Amino acid sequence: MADTPATLAGVEELADWIGEAIVADSPEGKRAALCLRLASALVRKESGQTWMDTAGALIPPVPEEAVMVTLYCASRVYDNRAAQTRGGIDDYTESWKVDESGAYLTASEKRMLAALKPVGLSGLGVVATTRIDSTPPSNGWVPTPTPDVYFPWW
Repeated sequence: MADTPATLAGVEELADWIGEAIVADSPEGKRAALCLRLASALVRKESGQTWMDTAGALIPPVPEEAVMVTLYCASRVYDNRAAQTRGGIDDYTESWKVDESGAYLTASEKRMLAALKPVGLSGLGVVATTRIDSTPPSNGWVPTPTPDVYFPWW
């Protein structure tokens, strides 16, 4: 696997999403690429899918849900990397909700990605609780370590 896996969305897509020009080779472009790497890792972890080959290149098509969640998560990190909840200048203050500091997926994003999880074994199962009959068969006697010596069980 490559040292740097491909992101699920590009810097240009993130720039379109947040409505700002981001030059790919600038410091802001490098920061945007790191935000996309972080968001892509979260999406891959939550969905259980990588959409990559062994060399780290994307295997198309990447589902639209995965791309959208990646962009939304990356934009949160890009726009508010310090996870600020309040801001203001002079008399003006504002506050906004931040679920947690750092990169995170919201409950609705996790629900979107849940449909992409690979189908595995889940649900109810049966566990056998029977065992092979011991000698003598269940007649009230329990075998002991001494051969042919049984302990009465009442």
